[in-house]
Amino acid sequence: MSPRISFAHLSTYKRLLHTSRPSFNFIGLPDPTSNIRPIIYTTTSSSSISESKHHPYSLREFSGDTVDHELQWKLHREQLDAFNHAYWAESNTRFEAAKSSVLAALPPNAPTEAHEHALSEFYKKWVVQERARQDEYDVELRKRTFEDLSLSAKVEFQRAKKRLASWRFL
Repeated sequence: MSPRISFAHLSTYKRLLHTSRPSFNFIGLPDPTSNIRPIIYTTTSSSSISESKHHPYSLREFSGDTVDHELQWKLHREQLDAFNHAYWAESNTRFEAAKSSVLAALPPNAPTEAHEHALSEFYKKWVVQERARQDEYDVELRKRTFEDLSLSAKVEFQRAKKRLASWRFL
């Protein structure tokens, strides 16, 4: 007779075999102005939890790495999120104000075609007017995203070094 294995039991093993770390970040509701869903980052690091379980001392005291890339990465991600939120909140506020002024300039009994034509012209002008600003934002966003990727790679490298160092003394 073979033992029965439940699906919950299998999913636990699947998580143990998976190469990525479990995520503890949460996604909030969209901001009404920027329309961006905020990410709530948790501060609990699974590496610090595992270190405290397996070693009586803080291994960070003895590591050769004096730079905490994980803290830098966390702060950088939060700054990037704040940058995105600030840009889109300000841009959307200006857009809605300009759009409402265009619609307010129309007579109250204007036909639907007049509304559509006014909005069409407004959208064309808006895209042309905002082109330089959007390009600046895109350049800055790419620069910050590559910095974020670089810090992420450094964090993963530090984690890999810690895993390899712990395997040597098993």
